[in-house]
Amino acid sequence: MDGGYDIRPTSERTFTFLTLFAIWFGAGISIAEFWAGALLTPALPLLTAIAVIIIGHLIGNAVMGLIAIEGEETGVPTMVLSRGALGIKGSVLPSILNYLQLIGWTAIMLIVGANAMNAVSKHFGFESYALWVVLLGLLVTAWTYIGPKNWDKLEKAAAALLLVLSIWLTYVTLKQFSLNEILSKPGTGEMGTMLALDLVIAMPLSWAPLIADYSRFAKDKSSAFWGTYIGYFISSSLFYFVGALTNMAIGESDPIGIIAAYGIGIPAMLIIVFSTVTTTFLDVYSAAITYKNISPRADARKQVLLVGALGTLLALVFPVDQYESFLLLIGGAFVSLTAIMITDYFLVKKGYNAEELLDENGKFAGYNRKALIIWALGFVFYMLLAVEGLFGVHIPVLSDVGFKLGSSIPTFVLVSVLYYLSERW
Repeated sequence: MDGGYDIRPTSERTFTFLTLFAIWFGAGISIAEFWAGALLTPALPLLTAIAVIIIGHLIGNAVMGLIAIEGEETGVPTMVLSRGALGIKGSVLPSILNYLQLIGWTAIMLIVGANAMNAVSKHFGFESYALWVVLLGLLVTAWTYIGPKNWDKLEKAAAALLLVLSIWLTYVTLKQFSLNEILSKPGTGEMGTMLALDLVIAMPLSWAPLIADYSRFAKDKSSAFWGTYIGYFISSSLFYFVGALTNMAIGESDPIGIIAAYGIGIPAMLIIVFSTVTTTFLDVYSAAITYKNISPRADARKQVLLVGALGTLLALVFPVDQYESFLLLIGGAFVSLTAIMITDYFLVKKGYNAEELLDENGKFAGYNRKALIIWALGFVFYMLLAVEGLFGVHIPVLSDVGFKLGSSIPTFVLVSVLYYLSERW
């Protein structure tokens, strides 16, 4: 029994549909989702934004579900699965990028959570950003450290509480405004519908490098796919909706400001604490498991402590805007990688198993140069489409395509086609 801290095929297949539902439901209840939803309005009319939120999650969550199936069938984490397409040595670079981005996202979530806690605690006459960062960092690290075999009851209890609190938050939000009046407001048109769809799809796609880390513990394929799909679909869509609704109604895109304005006190604190923990522990655990793909002899439990400490330290020292663009840049690499992994597993159908993926002298030893070149081309293409939005640099044709279609969908399609043709030829 490895307690879920090894990258070899796990024998601990204990996660039911409800366990995975709870894990991904908790992941979707996040201030990041609220912010992303607020980006859609008032550029789009609220009804259009709602349609985009639903369609985007239907598409993006399908990618999550497919990676979940790969994890359940092989019993290994996502970065080990990437060996099938990139080769064992070829998988090291994306693993390093994933490790770095997960430490960064740990810090971002702690920063956002601590700021929100500060906004609420001011109503009780107390504030201390550093204290909230440290407390949330310790809670996230402890939650992660207990390991997958102990998450079942904790995650289900947290998901039940978050469900009640989220329904209540939605009710409070809707009570503040006249929904009919908001629905009749026209959009301002700064964003096209396809670009908005890309913004929604990008969120579930950003979880792709982590999915199999959890679905490998699933009891069966159905639990892996539907637990992941439905859990994240419900909570992420709901928080996108609340963000879009609030920004459309009062022009407030900052969830921290909303929480403070509503004056909802203790329930708001509970939402912040539990949502921060149930989202961020996934980053910490997956960073530790990803490091094992780089250095198989590493102690994953020590990595959990290290990643938790580094994330907390970053949150204390650096302002969020220092590395948010860097994290978005790294995230672009995983749209391309996800396209390759899904195409390789479900369309090319190499039929690899866990033993082959872990055999350092076997057929996956070394690099798959074709896959690495296509991965790099996909990343460059993604950046060319996104560069105007990120840095304000206009590139003729490509920037126009990026504005109309976004970056994720065109990159995913291009990389999938290139990789499939390269393998068939």
